[in-house]
Amino acid sequence: GGIPPGVPISGLLTRDGVHGGGVLEEIHLTINGQSVHCAPGTTILDAARSLGIAIPTLCHHPDLKPEGACRICLVEEETAGRILASCVTPAAPDMAILTHSPTVLRHRTNIVRLMMANHPESCVVCDQGNRCTLRAVAADLGVGAIDLYPMKQAFLLEEANPFIVRDLSKCILCGRCIRADRELVVVGAIDYHYRGFDARPAAVRGKPLEKSPCTFCGTCVSMCPTGALRAKTLGYAGTPERWSETVCGFCGAGCSLRLGVSGGRVVDVEPSKRAGTVNRATLCVRGHFEHDYLQASDRLTSPALAREGVRTQVPWGKAVSFVVQ
Repeated sequence: GGIPPGVPISGLLTRDGVHGGGVLEEIHLTINGQSVHCAPGTTILDAARSLGIAIPTLCHHPDLKPEGACRICLVEEETAGRILASCVTPAAPDMAILTHSPTVLRHRTNIVRLMMANHPESCVVCDQGNRCTLRAVAADLGVGAIDLYPMKQAFLLEEANPFIVRDLSKCILCGRCIRADRELVVVGAIDYHYRGFDARPAAVRGKPLEKSPCTFCGTCVSMCPTGALRAKTLGYAGTPERWSETVCGFCGAGCSLRLGVSGGRVVDVEPSKRAGTVNRATLCVRGHFEHDYLQASDRLTSPALAREGVRTQVPWGKAVSFVVQ
């Protein structure tokens, strides 16, 4: 995919592509009238974001290979009038790109309207709540009540396993869960099954997740842009009041994560959204789901030393000195 945006490219390659002290020839284009230079292989989407121009996406994720499945990121090449999916189209010299032209907005709105017509009207009670990317895109485009014939999905709610609830009636077939399973987790527990209105991400032969190779790491839950996949939480539904960045305490790998807190309780956990973390967009099953010990009534909240079977609380300084000794 070329050199990532923002990485200096001088001194990497010669003009002939030979490693040396030359300069890799940059590509110049304009996006919404703004001039930008980027390395060969940079997508239009990344070039636009380097300018601070927001292009909506549903299937795209920075840790996954571009797929071009949702087509929400359409842009217009002004000279030729072509409509391009910006997440999979590399920038070309002297392109003139429009990201919010009337043609682009018309196509983008129609795609969202078709998705919403096939989506259950349950936003008020959906656990994804204000975090739903589809809902955010629809709001930005002014898509509200849909006048298209609804083709509702009659999928059963799958909640037998203790970690993940699957409501595939809300699935928009973006493929992020499948691609994350292949590219990041490297398990291959799920894939596309069937065609047309019956298409869905599923385990082999349509078996439940608990009878598949799924490790229940929850990466698919973090990737899902709608409420099709969610963590099974007890006694809470909706958007946390605040998020706190921290490091997982289960092992020494140093995975970064975010804790969603409401009412003084941790109600949701997901990988950190920061770039360059050791775990990127993944967590293991413990890091993602097994944080109920934080609310345990007998949890230790200060250091203690055990002497002859009796635990005595001590200051942090004394505890650290004891460990050092």
